[in-house]
Amino acid sequence: MTKEQFMEQVTEEIRQKSSQVDLDISCGIFLKNNDTTRHGIVLKKRDEFISPTVYVDGFYQDFLRKKKTIPEVAQKVLEALEKVKEHAELYQDFSVEFEDCRDKIIYRLISYDRNRNYLETVPYLPFLNLAIVFNVVCNISGHGLETITVTNELLDKWDTSTRELIRLAEENTPRLLPVTMDSLTSILTKYIGITNDIESSADSSSQMPMILVSNQSGVNGSAVMLYPGVIHRLACQYESNLFILPSSIHEIIAVPDLYCGTGKELSRMVQDINQNHVGEEEVLADTAYYYDRTEKKFSYEQD
Repeated sequence: MTKEQFMEQVTEEIRQKSSQVDLDISCGIFLKNNDTTRHGIVLKKRDEFISPTVYVDGFYQDFLRKKKTIPEVAQKVLEALEKVKEHAELYQDFSVEFEDCRDKIIYRLISYDRNRNYLETVPYLPFLNLAIVFNVVCNISGHGLETITVTNELLDKWDTSTRELIRLAEENTPRLLPVTMDSLTSILTKYIGITNDIESSADSSSQMPMILVSNQSGVNGSAVMLYPGVIHRLACQYESNLFILPSSIHEIIAVPDLYCGTGKELSRMVQDINQNHVGEEEVLADTAYYYDRTEKKFSYEQD
């Protein structure tokens, strides 16, 4: 059974189990970052903006391993939909009118080459070998960042321009998602308990400083590359130009170029890490970037 057939059968089972007549239960394939796809079941109540979705890709693997039957999966998905629906109801009064969203529009960075299909559906601006795309913030909490994608359809509804989106996002993003910086040594000490001796050694002048840069939510933090003055101030602090390693869409690693090899060597390292340690949907780029503090300019070595 294909994943599409599985999803359709689960959807039909949910329709039979559901007693609510004002619900439209449907399924679809959703395009995600890096042109990856996820299969989901959507619960939409008539005349409501928010449509809770539960992705069934993991359930499909359970079905193939004979851990769950179609009715069992349908029950699990229905329970998950109910939980998502309860949360989504918090946003039923959320307005997507432009005037209500203008101070909530933010930007994020994604790969240009990996998102050719996705970029056909959204307004964007090119940046190096990346693309700047836009979201509207619904909620920021300790549980994460909740947003709505600014699509071409929404841009048409707003009757505005991509230039206006970037102007607003340049104001909103650093304000709503302030930058965070920390050394990798400090982070490893905090989460896996590196000893003080190792930490002292790692902080010595003979070691390479590596600064993890993100935002306070930890979501789509690579966009801090775009924050006015952030990378430049870091370069001035170390009195050095910087290599920027895109460890994922969520953060970048800044390294003074005094401690590094060539851009091509670092790009090969980034590519290897992406292939072996980063989820496909979370890869930003296989390229190391270079920031020249004199020219105040980013660049990268093209193949």
